Amino acid sequence: MTDSPYTWLLFDADNTLWDFDAAEAHALEQTLIERDIGWSAEVLSTYQLINRAAWDDYENGRLPKEQLRDVRFQRLLDHYKHDHPAEQLSLSYRNYLAASHHLLDGALEVLDYAQSRYRLGLITNGLSEVQRPRLVNTGIGDYFEFITISDELGVAKPQAAFFAHAAMEMGHPDRTKVLVIGDNPNADVKGALDYGFSACWLRHPGASDRKHLGETYRIRQISELLQHI
Repeated sequence: MTDSPYTWLLFDADNTLWDFDAAEAHALEQTLIERDIGWSAEVLSTYQLINRAAWDDYENGRLPKEQLRDVRFQRLLDHYKHDHPAEQLSLSYRNYLAASHHLLDGALEVLDYAQSRYRLGLITNGLSEVQRPRLVNTGIGDYFEFITISDELGVAKPQAAFFAHAAMEMGHPDRTKVLVIGDNPNADVKGALDYGFSACWLRHPGASDRKHLGETYRIRQISELLQHI
């Protein structure tokens, strides 16, 4: 814990405060089991690859948000040659995910400390019907002065328009006074740096290393943020 140049901290949500990997695995398992579709670690791994590719396309403007909800499940069904309505799987999955309450270890302690010293915002690439209930379920919504969700805004991180909206929500502060904390090196770190904010990369163990992101800080778990703010 040190003297800090920042007045605003902007947190990503999934895999920064929420344990999205645990929530995703549970939601997908329940969705497939209730439809008698085979479930295994290999199916989860395949879905994660499909899902990440779809989100990358969305974040970079190659996939309309209207297609994002269902296309992941259609690709999964096509991969395993299952004949089920992708829309039904997508809805069940989102319902299970919205009901999740998984937080990363240390997330609440970081928010408690940060709230006492900074102004806080939440900036997330996600679906509104999933993210809003999870804010209630995990009890973290009240920590933030504003919450920006890409699904509601119509643009996603790392696009400059997303960060410009966050800047507007903050009242257009000095950009050097804003620190973005997130796990995605492109959406969170590069997007923040390109806009002129500082960035802290939460590089989880096992994540691919990148040596030249230019991030202000690099941490391995969210609790390590307390060493820098």
